[in-house]
Amino acid sequence: MNAKPWVLGLIIFAGSLNTALADSCRSNIFDGQDCSYDDGTTSTSRANTFGGQDTTYSDGRRATSRPNIFGGQDTNYSDGKTSTSRTNTFGGQDTSYSDGSRSTSRSNIFDGQDTHYSNGKSSTSRSNIFGGQDTRNY
Repeated sequence: MNAKPWVLGLIIFAGSLNTALADSCRSNIFDGQDCSYDDGTTSTSRANTFGGQDTTYSDGRRATSRPNIFGGQDTNYSDGKTSTSRTNTFGGQDTSYSDGSRSTSRSNIFDGQDTHYSNGKSSTSRSNIFGGQDTRNY
């Protein structure tokens, strides 16, 4: 299984929360990722029957994603919000959120993503030796 699309989805998903971005993620035995965030929270995701990921956060939040026809993911969050992403020409994804915010990512030379958010924030990720991504937030 190619992990890149759902790792990218997870990074973009984490960015959509606007409360924490992944500092470090690693692959787990559930075909998902275990992540630690800069606010002290953690998350665990696992593959679901829709071909996406079910993610549970240490603060009680949850999200479920599934692939869509645009090469991205449709994600439903436990607080009722949703997001839809689609692949773009830069090797990344353009994501729209139900609250009106947006993000755009592009692949970088570190086998990761550079992401810009409509709130003016940005992040850069790079692959790590644990099958995940390390992310710096700006």
